[in-house]
Amino acid sequence: MREMDCRSKEKMRKIKTPSTHYIVLTPLSESVRQNAIVIGMNFQGQWSVIQLNADLSRMRQVQSLVGMGVVWASATSRTGYFIAGTSENDRPVLIYLSADLKNKKTLSQADDHNGEVSSVFESKGRIFALFNRYLSNKDTGTTPNAELREYSATGAPVSRTPLNGMAATGTALKDGGIAISYWIDKQLFIEKRNANLSALWSTKLHQRSGVASSKGYLLEAGSHIAWVGTNDNKLLIHRLAQNGKSIQTSIDTKTNIGVPVPDIYSVHSSGNNIYIRGTAGQSINPQTGQITEFCFTEQPDS
Repeated sequence: MREMDCRSKEKMRKIKTPSTHYIVLTPLSESVRQNAIVIGMNFQGQWSVIQLNADLSRMRQVQSLVGMGVVWASATSRTGYFIAGTSENDRPVLIYLSADLKNKKTLSQADDHNGEVSSVFESKGRIFALFNRYLSNKDTGTTPNAELREYSATGAPVSRTPLNGMAATGTALKDGGIAISYWIDKQLFIEKRNANLSALWSTKLHQRSGVASSKGYLLEAGSHIAWVGTNDNKLLIHRLAQNGKSIQTSIDTKTNIGVPVPDIYSVHSSGNNIYIRGTAGQSINPQTGQITEFCFTEQPDS
């Protein structure tokens, strides 16, 4: 629940929780003060929110997330929490929970089709979520696309902004803007929007090849905007300047660590450095038991 440094010798704090085999950590917001939560799934495939006390030493309370199939992201607002993912029937779902976890509402729209909510984040008191619609045999009249939606701190819908691509993900930037990545065919793009959601620029990055991340992870590292994911079964990190100019692309050609399990890395930044943690196979087709935990540090060249 803290900034992660792969070189850190600090002892980990263990918190006794219900048995889980997959967790999503909600970022500790610099501008919003809420109790930290951990989102876990038990061995029956049931999701729940575990709220910790202020010093992260023990559980405070638990709230089940009935109907969730996958949880991808979460965020805090001044009044509660937002949980993003996919429902059990493959629909995009965004859930709002009050700070005491007692009030819950699902923020879906009548025109939502098969897909997911890949990202949710807080930006200077505003809440944004990336909704992705995917093709389905049941939704034969739909086309894949993505949409940026804004909500109030209590989950009231504010705006909907269509995006050019699909499989979009996003993050808030320190200057009040938003960075968004998305795919058009097999080409990855990153764009930046200002606080008014107007597009400032769009930069074309790599072409998808081989085993590759379907979404990737966006974050800010120092003054850079970074995308972290896998392409051609190798860890890949793009760094861009705030004006959209490519700074560097780092490709892991030494460790042979491939696509993480599940298909997303745990990524944090400290200063200009990016720390990437996950579990992945040591080969293109890893056998049972050949899963390795890793922590990878990426630094700017200059």
